Amino acid sequence: MSDSTPRKHIWIEPADPADAHAAREAGATALVLPEGADTAGLPRVGSDGDLQEGRDFDRYRIKRESDEEAVRHNRLAVVEPAEWTIIPAENLIARGAKVVQVVDTAEQAKLALTIMEQGVAGIWLRNADRPAIEALGRVLDELQPAPLSLTEARITAITPVGMGDRSCLDLIGELDPGEGLLVGSFNHARFLVHSENVDNPHCAARPFRVNAGAIHGYVVTPGDRVRYLAEMASGDPALVVGADGKTRALAVGRNKIERRPMVQIEAVDDEANVFSAILQHAETIRLVNPEGKAVSVLDLNPGDRVRVSLTERGGRHFGRRVEETILER
Repeated sequence: MSDSTPRKHIWIEPADPADAHAAREAGATALVLPEGADTAGLPRVGSDGDLQEGRDFDRYRIKRESDEEAVRHNRLAVVEPAEWTIIPAENLIARGAKVVQVVDTAEQAKLALTIMEQGVAGIWLRNADRPAIEALGRVLDELQPAPLSLTEARITAITPVGMGDRSCLDLIGELDPGEGLLVGSFNHARFLVHSENVDNPHCAARPFRVNAGAIHGYVVTPGDRVRYLAEMASGDPALVVGADGKTRALAVGRNKIERRPMVQIEAVDDEANVFSAILQHAETIRLVNPEGKAVSVLDLNPGDRVRVSLTERGGRHFGRRVEETILER
């Protein structure tokens, strides 16, 4: 998500006012709560709240095209669910209206926030219990992933390791130059593996593809989670990372696991943290240099520097970070 993208309105109406803090943790920008309830420091939506109907927003129920024409554009338009929801939202976005879609589930929120690529201006999750609030938090992590801090590491060894099963992730969108996935043999240390969007004389570029490495490797997914490459399947979200650290989520369309010759890449950063990954041994597999350019693993030499991601040390339980002593080598 670019820095110029307007912040979405995320209004959560907890079924239990005691879940206000959980709603804030999930990413709420405002809460729909009774007067006097704890708002966890967030604005309150209500007749006497910080955001008031008739002053800050109007409410609409869209049943036909003529209803769309009545929507005012000088303040937020809260649109109630009707028989049709997607097409009216598309029409209102095209008309320039700032729509806050009322939804009942996290999946409905995800759809609303991605309609016509830009999505509606916000969502109002109503009557939400704790599981629904937490599910919305996971959706927001996927749709609005935070940027990452990348650093550099110096290549120390490049060693062929024989045949192995490698995972090639084909995503459902194209990656730009400098973008790829964070992959590594260690939980805390990952290389930025570039997509196959680089032209070459022997095969067509595949801008949707990241040849990600041996199936045991970790790959970063939205919400500060990691998965084994072998586990990734069609529909699973992956975290696309640019050389500048900006991130976005794209779903996997296909995970191609094939037997190929492999090579181990080892590196160390300026703080003596060790990085390792086993990748396919071929010209089209590339890491990213400090200038954000793709470099083939066949052109790498000890001493070269590449872009990497270092996270806090600790363990993982089913992809989630846990505090425990762990040694990876």
